[in-house]
Amino acid sequence: MPGWLAKSVSKTIRAAGDIGGIAGASGVPYTIKERVSLVRARMSRQNETGLLNYRVNYLNRASFRIVLREVFFQGEYFFESETDAPVILDCGANIGLATLFFKHIYPDARISAFEADPVTASVLKKNVEQNNLEDVSVNNVMLSNAEGLQPFYIPDGEVGSLRGTGDPRWFPNHLNVAVEAARLSKYIAGPVDMLKLDVEGSEFNVLTDLKDSGKIAQIRRMVIEYHHRVGAQVSCLARTLALLEDAGFEYQISASRSGPIARQGAYQDILIGAHRTDR
Repeated sequence: MPGWLAKSVSKTIRAAGDIGGIAGASGVPYTIKERVSLVRARMSRQNETGLLNYRVNYLNRASFRIVLREVFFQGEYFFESETDAPVILDCGANIGLATLFFKHIYPDARISAFEADPVTASVLKKNVEQNNLEDVSVNNVMLSNAEGLQPFYIPDGEVGSLRGTGDPRWFPNHLNVAVEAARLSKYIAGPVDMLKLDVEGSEFNVLTDLKDSGKIAQIRRMVIEYHHRVGAQVSCLARTLALLEDAGFEYQISASRSGPIARQGAYQDILIGAHRTDR
């Protein structure tokens, strides 16, 4: 078989496998046409692509593919809502893929999206506006347990990076920009059906604010990406889980591996799915 033909066959087989395996465990009800659209979006080499019925701009192809797989292929944020118009907080929205996912499964959802990086937030806003998403607000703020201008650190040379953080210890070479910090509790005026929290190391601060303000009682469910052992951070997973337990949540945990489990200081992404037991 000629090399070009073998490469084409291999590519076709991989694409077929991707189409068949999309969201298999999560239960997201995609059609075959939608699955094909997702695979085509993953293969995009431009800074703009079609995605289901949306047009999506992005800054970084590698980051786009990572989030596309987590959100749409694996369905990490899929949930069964008790209402057709759930209230959703997309914290750490990046360019808005999770916001688009929520709008795909619940078109009448009311979403507040938060992104700290000003450049990324501008693309998030564009993706919301060019797809005419209704009941979606974009907030260019860094969520924390404090307010006012705060330093925000972006890896030098990584436009559209997923690693922007309020902690300078995360990576040695970074750019420092001043961004507005805010407490998430100030944006909560009633029940919240889903809180997606992926704020690169500030998750414990955000949860502490929700607890101290009493607003955590308004949250029905959460999906939290806890960043374990990044840089010189001290572990606070036990405190995070204890906070959730004290607030009346049960949870499931999924953790990524990074080499031998006994290796000291290994970084892990830990995904926590929490839900209230009193509702």
